[in-house]
Amino acid sequence: MAGLAWRQARLAGLDLLDSRGWYTPADAAALFDALDRLDPSGRVVYATTALTIDMVFPASYGLLIAILLFRLFRGGPPLYLLPLMVALSDALENVTVAALALSHDGAPSPLAWLAAVFTLVKFVLFMATLAVTGVGGGRWLWRRTRPHADQGPAP
Repeated sequence: MAGLAWRQARLAGLDLLDSRGWYTPADAAALFDALDRLDPSGRVVYATTALTIDMVFPASYGLLIAILLFRLFRGGPPLYLLPLMVALSDALENVTVAALALSHDGAPSPLAWLAAVFTLVKFVLFMATLAVTGVGGGRWLWRRTRPHADQGPAP
């Protein structure tokens, strides 16, 4: 998280592509132009951190939430695949955003549509993962706190 905070501060708090829900090629080009005006190495910093620091984050949260969902829904549907799909879409987003940043020539690139789709899929699947995790956590808590039939009422 500290690395991502450093990147955000280094890039003057600009609204980076991976924090948006959707964007167009023109939006991406405008961001890269703003990065060029801010700092000649701004696009390189964005691309480098997208391929390094920002790749650790999806791997970490994807695996941790997948393990949690596996434990919460044993014997049920493979809901642990949701956070792994979020992590995959996040990683693909990072790669396409880095490619866009490094290849920006001042004109909007059609590759931004693919990056935007990865970003949108990441957000939708992340929300679904949060919902499933909440349901699983609620079920776990319900099973832990309700009195068992063989123990009688709770004191």
